[in-house]
Amino acid sequence: MSLISKPFDDSGVEMVDDIARYGTSISKRIEQFRHRSGQKRGQRSDSANHYSGFVVMQVLCDTVCEIIDTSKNERLRTECARAANTFFIESAFPDDLTDQGLADNHQPSQELIQEVSSILTDDQILPADGSVPLQTLLLALVWAALSFAMESLPADQARSWVRQRIMDAETPPPYH
Repeated sequence: MSLISKPFDDSGVEMVDDIARYGTSISKRIEQFRHRSGQKRGQRSDSANHYSGFVVMQVLCDTVCEIIDTSKNERLRTECARAANTFFIESAFPDDLTDQGLADNHQPSQELIQEVSSILTDDQILPADGSVPLQTLLLALVWAALSFAMESLPADQARSWVRQRIMDAETPPPYH
């Protein structure tokens, strides 16, 4: 169960429902991808960190940044980063998580990046008619990024990483 406070305006419950629905659909599709990738790799030990929640969060946040850069609307960057604080996503993990993939200094795989791109063009996830406002799409990606970050980090740190990654994808905050 998740609750969202309205991050931008008074669009109301419908926008909140759309963000949750699209964010959940994106997350489910990435979970399916991770499952398929784990089966292909034969559940080797490197596959767990290869697509850790932290790595997925980075790709999703980078996607948010690319969309914002393309739209040339920098106001959206600040608002998306701020939205990480407005989403209440219950973590299934305790706040004393151990480092699960944070030390990965390698680039995310092209397969994961391509999967996120294919999700955004799948009309079963997002209608192809352009009816999903850019703001809603970006917030759904932030929703998904935060939910994956919380697999690897306690909630407060996950929020911090998502905010920082959106504000400056090149220099994430130090992890303690």
